[in-house]
Amino acid sequence: MRLKALALGAIQASYVIALGFVSIFLLNLITWLVEQTQGESFQGVLQVSSRIWLNAQFVPLHLASGNIAGIKSPAYDFDLVPLGFSLLIGWLIFRAGRQMAQEENLGAAWFGAITLYLLIAIALTSASFSKKIYVADWQGTFLPTVLFAFILILASITGEVDSEGNLRARLRVFLTDRYEKLPWAIKPLVSPALRAGTSVVAGLIAISALVVSVLLIINWVEIIRLYQSLQLSFLGTVTVSAGQLALLPNVLVYVSSWFTGVGFSLGQGSMVSPIANELGPLPAIPMLAALPSETSSMMIVFVLVPVLLGFGATLMIKSHTADLRFNYASATSAAIGLGIAIGLVAALEMALLADLTGGSIGPARMNTIGVNPLLVFVVTFVEVSSASILAAFFSARPEGVDTELISRIRRVK
Repeated sequence: MRLKALALGAIQASYVIALGFVSIFLLNLITWLVEQTQGESFQGVLQVSSRIWLNAQFVPLHLASGNIAGIKSPAYDFDLVPLGFSLLIGWLIFRAGRQMAQEENLGAAWFGAITLYLLIAIALTSASFSKKIYVADWQGTFLPTVLFAFILILASITGEVDSEGNLRARLRVFLTDRYEKLPWAIKPLVSPALRAGTSVVAGLIAISALVVSVLLIINWVEIIRLYQSLQLSFLGTVTVSAGQLALLPNVLVYVSSWFTGVGFSLGQGSMVSPIANELGPLPAIPMLAALPSETSSMMIVFVLVPVLLGFGATLMIKSHTADLRFNYASATSAAIGLGIAIGLVAALEMALLADLTGGSIGPARMNTIGVNPLLVFVVTFVEVSSASILAAFFSARPEGVDTELISRIRRVK
């Protein structure tokens, strides 16, 4: 039975690798065979595909000093992660974990899957190496494996199954026990704060997607012109478009930070925000043609978007604050506690997204792309928590005193 579980884990890991790495490799291979790019080789195709796969799993690429397009360039790191490709890989891993959730010998299945993924990570780290571009061995080996193991185990534990295996049951009992032992003042805040805080961030992402769609439609002529200036073949156009789709989630996070008022940077010294709009030379990415070149003092009104989302999300969770309303006997303490918790969740999620989507794509000014995580954390916390505290006076208003808690305190005294 354990051998069967090992095989199941290896098969599920193979699916993730096949749809993740092999798809990129085949696209690059077809492009190479059709285009016959001068100076390229099969080894070069394998190296590029390996680097894309590793970079999508948060492995930075180190570029040695040399010449780029005839211009001398210092050594630098490329660590901007195409989050769209990362989400695809993460979804494949999550799906594999759910498929393994039914396995009784879950530990053996995990071992088989993680071991195969580790071996592939070692092989592709080695294949990606060249004197000009390389990754640190420990990063290429362990970062993809740790990410794979974390998502796989989480999906296996949380998936619905007909019967609980011993390992899975013990882990669920352990996590449930940790949750039940949270302090009485924190435990009732967890569920409503996660729901409302995540809803705020999801709302920002959804509004950002709508705004980006409108901007792309309005500026489609400029985008087509930039495509034409690149003089790409059909396969080249497909490759560039696929790369932009992989970067689209990054763009949505940048626009979300724009709504908070923090804005984002597309190079050192540049800034795109409702308050200021300073753009320097930009990379030749067609969708960047949709960026507005000017700003207006009226745009500051868009900063109200996260405030309104925080207020609305807090009102919507009234049905999930029953425990909170009993544990906090004061309307003021309940409102402040819930509002701060919601603001903290939204701020942490925005800071995490900012950290995941930013990075460096080149030397000098191109080493600063994205959003400042600390700044977006502070601003989002202030905006969301202030609105949530006001709304929480309705959604978290105590309906009565927790007599059980009072009796326990009296017994202690």
